[in-house]
Amino acid sequence: MLAAMPLVLAAACADSDSDSPGVAGRPGTPAVGFTADMTAAGSPMPAAGTRAANAINDLTTLQAKAFGVFGCYTGLYRYLDSNARPDFMYNERVWWQEAAPPASASWTYTPLKYWPNGEGETNAAINTGELPHYVSFFAYAPYSDNATGAAGYCIPSFSSQADTGNPWLTYRLHDDVGSQVDLLLAQPQLDQTKPAVDGVVHFSFKHALACAGEQLTVACSTGLKNQTIGHTTGSATEAQVVVTAFSIEYTLIAKARLVLWNSALPDWATADPVWQSIQSESPTCTRTVTIIDPATDAPVPVYRYVKAGPEEPVTEVTWADKGVFYIPLPVGQTEYVQRARVSVTYHITTHSGGSCVNDADNIGTATLILSDYTDAYKAGKNLNIDVTLNQMDIALRAAITAWQTTDPQEVEGEEQ
Repeated sequence: MLAAMPLVLAAACADSDSDSPGVAGRPGTPAVGFTADMTAAGSPMPAAGTRAANAINDLTTLQAKAFGVFGCYTGLYRYLDSNARPDFMYNERVWWQEAAPPASASWTYTPLKYWPNGEGETNAAINTGELPHYVSFFAYAPYSDNATGAAGYCIPSFSSQADTGNPWLTYRLHDDVGSQVDLLLAQPQLDQTKPAVDGVVHFSFKHALACAGEQLTVACSTGLKNQTIGHTTGSATEAQVVVTAFSIEYTLIAKARLVLWNSALPDWATADPVWQSIQSESPTCTRTVTIIDPATDAPVPVYRYVKAGPEEPVTEVTWADKGVFYIPLPVGQTEYVQRARVSVTYHITTHSGGSCVNDADNIGTATLILSDYTDAYKAGKNLNIDVTLNQMDIALRAAITAWQTTDPQEVEGEEQ
């Protein structure tokens, strides 16, 4: 009863709650409800892995962020992007509402919107509500009000409520890597009717961005290992390769447009999100990530050789949670090349008795062109960077992996 009370109050205000251009809603009919989950390529995502800062990888994080919904009412006609407008809902904020027992937590929004049934139509046959009245829904996350916080900065604009066609949003990279915003896109729910979905619309979200450098692995070439071993002559008892500085400078497309649906790609499981270049507004930006040993905030040993015993290669040196999101514009859609320029400073440290001697710094720089890795340009993909230290330079290799998250949780909202 406690859970139902706010809904009774909402029904009393139905005339104002359902006001929206071209939309008819009738007091006493159920309100539109929502549920959500996280999917990858149409299937539940696998077990969690490391992820870039501020990534949305599970339903709990999504619940903390909220999502935005666009709804297009098309009456007795099915959705056609050429003439539909988001007149039923326009960037409606839907958030997770916790509740004390016996009430249930659920996705909610305000004011409530009621399923249209033809009220206000001059055609009596339509007014009866016996014919289906279609609403198509589109969603993204996290919710943005175009102005507040990191989400407002990274998602600064949307298509107009008066525009016909598929809704879209603009996305731009945050100047601060630590404040970057993940972006999720939901599978559109086209031609929904209250009887068909029992009042509740379900969204499955997946990643719309790609990521680079989430995991960095550093190793020594055979030649550099041999050079290190060669330093253990005379009184020198051990030697090790130490990384003293490591940075990645990304040059990335700064801003692009994401279309929330593409009728030419109806297979949600395999279709990539539709990104469009708006390079005239903001072509590229540069973002730099400086890597240190997170445990010690000190230089990182990569390889160690002890004269009196066996060589002791350090277990793969990796840095995680330093990933940088980027917009996976299809190759050839933009004249600007997205790249990652890796710079490493390292030297061989020798130990003789109780003293330590550092060789002169070796500085290696190399560049990865992201477009060389076609899979990296697909949303939901991560480009891991493997660095091999040589005597005079460095070599880079990229590995492409799918993003991961926890098993999906699904919470059904009550029909309202």
